[in-house]
Amino acid sequence: MKGSNNTPRTRKVKESLQEGKHIKEKFVEQRAKEIESKPIQAKNEFQKKVLQSFKAKQITVVIAPAGTGKSLMAMGTASDWYVKGIIKKIIISRPAVGMGRTLGLLKGSLEDKFNPYLAPLIEVFTDRHGRGRYEIALNSGDLEMIPMEYLRGRNIRDVAIVDEAQNLTQDEVFSLLTRITEEGKLFLIGDPTQNDLKQESGLVWLEKFVIKHDLQDYIDIITATSDEIVRSGLCKSFVKAMEVENDR
Repeated sequence: MKGSNNTPRTRKVKESLQEGKHIKEKFVEQRAKEIESKPIQAKNEFQKKVLQSFKAKQITVVIAPAGTGKSLMAMGTASDWYVKGIIKKIIISRPAVGMGRTLGLLKGSLEDKFNPYLAPLIEVFTDRHGRGRYEIALNSGDLEMIPMEYLRGRNIRDVAIVDEAQNLTQDEVFSLLTRITEEGKLFLIGDPTQNDLKQESGLVWLEKFVIKHDLQDYIDIITATSDEIVRSGLCKSFVKAMEVENDR
């Protein structure tokens, strides 16, 4: 019918316009993320110490319960440095203890297998700088997800973040420490109360090792209690309730 606004050509034009609109909205969202991403502000003395340590020391170990901002501070700092050009690469990893220390049972690429384990860190990156920036960093290799067994054989030249580090063994922790170059930094974040190992956490060993051998010039070990939880009142209440249970 002549004059119809539902011809194949018309529909194609509408689809093209809609696609263009979607691309434009994504671009605007990306630009807004870049503009609105303000420096992380410490909410308490614990967070202030952590943020200062990230700048001052090559190795920062953050031992704190859930909800204290470990992932936000670590990935937020590293991603901000990356976007500003201060560093060229971010490596993120986590012990896959729940999978028997291997990722081979999951289908898909290495990224598909490892993505669920590192979701908290990935979310910080995308929240601060947008999905587009994250995908560019990932596809270019500037953001690399590496299983722990591979990370132990790599040199750390920029920033490496290991989440759930309470599940590292003593040998794994020591191996990571020896991979850091002169310009590299390592952030280990974890909560020993959620240790899934059947032995002492490598973080507990490290704390004693650093004191015994006076290695404080190279490494900060910063601890927090449930009093420093900032996520929510609910989170804080449940963590404190579990502490009571464990003391019985």
